Amino acid sequence: MNTCAGELMHRDLTAVMEEDLIQDAVHILYSHNLSGIPVVKEDWELVGYLSETDILQAAIPTYLEILAQSSFLNNGEIHLVDRFKNLGKKVVREFMTKNPYSVPPSASLMTVADLMLRKKIKRLPVVEGNKLIGIINREAFCEYVMEERDSE
Repeated sequence: MNTCAGELMHRDLTAVMEEDLIQDAVHILYSHNLSGIPVVKEDWELVGYLSETDILQAAIPTYLEILAQSSFLNNGEIHLVDRFKNLGKKVVREFMTKNPYSVPPSASLMTVADLMLRKKIKRLPVVEGNKLIGIINREAFCEYVMEERDSE
């Protein structure tokens, strides 16, 4: 069994661009039931990755911000909703993870599994050169491993 990333990847190239608004990216995430999405240039060059975590970290105030604004404690929910609304009007580039982890289509399943586990990656972009050609998610990986086990 010498399966590689290219055989396991989904070719669904749902992605956003750096100039897209966060609110549009969030709409894509939730309409496609995704936890994160690759960020590409027009030629599909992978330049970043935007995850739910990136968005939540940008919206939720830091400890120091809470201390500096005692009013946040009194009206926390109102302030949080306002922060989310303001965040939605900003561009993806400001919050994406730059130079995200990725693998070539020739990467072994061990390489994919190791990277996903060590770096806590749910969706791993597959690139040829710098171009996004697919994505491997944890569900597909687990499903493949279970099918292989059952076929033995």
